[in-house]
Amino acid sequence: MHEFDLIRQIDSFTTAHEDVKVGIGDDAAVTSSSAHKDMISCVDTICEGVHFKRSTLHLSDIGYKALAVNLSDIAAMGGTPRYYLVSLSISEDWKQEEILEIYRGMNDLANRYDVLLIGGDTVSAQNGLVISVTVLGEIEKNCSLLRSAACEGDIVFASGTLGDSRGGLELLLSQGLTGEEHALVGVHQRPEPQLTLGQLLKESGFRIALNDISDGLSSEIWELAEASNVCICLEEKNIPVSEDAIKLFGKQTAYEYALTGGEDFQLVGTVAKAHWPTIQSTAQEKGIRLSAIGSVEQEGASQVLMQKNGERTRIKRAGYRHE
Repeated sequence: MHEFDLIRQIDSFTTAHEDVKVGIGDDAAVTSSSAHKDMISCVDTICEGVHFKRSTLHLSDIGYKALAVNLSDIAAMGGTPRYYLVSLSISEDWKQEEILEIYRGMNDLANRYDVLLIGGDTVSAQNGLVISVTVLGEIEKNCSLLRSAACEGDIVFASGTLGDSRGGLELLLSQGLTGEEHALVGVHQRPEPQLTLGQLLKESGFRIALNDISDGLSSEIWELAEASNVCICLEEKNIPVSEDAIKLFGKQTAYEYALTGGEDFQLVGTVAKAHWPTIQSTAQEKGIRLSAIGSVEQEGASQVLMQKNGERTRIKRAGYRHE
């Protein structure tokens, strides 16, 4: 069963409650916590051999990344992370000092954003290492940025450059850690959660739909289209890919990595056309690159199209999927 099919089945067991503002189906859950704040909760799990290998990540990078993927979900809601918990399933071939080095990597990132470790759990496993991180954050009441906010006429935008993490992984798989001096490798090993941008977008007060790019642009843009029930058309030439990726892998492969490579942990979203110049210039003032990559064309038809050389084709929902 595909991950998204399983999520839909699990959602059928959930019960609506007045305190739950956003449940299953967005980057994180949002619940009412006080008169002025909502709580944002998210959890992600990474498994040895599936999400990471010792041959491509240093031990501290494993910990850094385990926390970063969760902070990215908080960023996609426009929130501020506050606390995190860690659950480990550890086999006998992992040494205590190695586990502590993983925690050091988490701590490196947590200290940058003032996020506190407040607990967790550790159990034995027969094989490998599994790390599950839960992050608790907060946001001003009723200010969360949701995937379901896109409307006809919106500009579709993306942050940073896309596909670099996949390019870095390819270099690591072919060269091992000896090739890690390349910039793309750093993007893969230590992705930067876009917390500053998420909060900037929230503080704008504009209607913004937002999603983080964890499984590849094509997968995440489909999530936006389906949540908002809109048709989105992307312009391939406007998708931001780095010169490094083009130089190493060629333009077409660089675009493929952007669409399906995953683990960029940038943000993709939509905003009203009238508000786009303000959003772009405000981000630029903070040193953040935002690119207009398409538009929302109509409501009532969930689909994603790609325009290339004057022709349009329907984008397949591709990218990393848990099966």
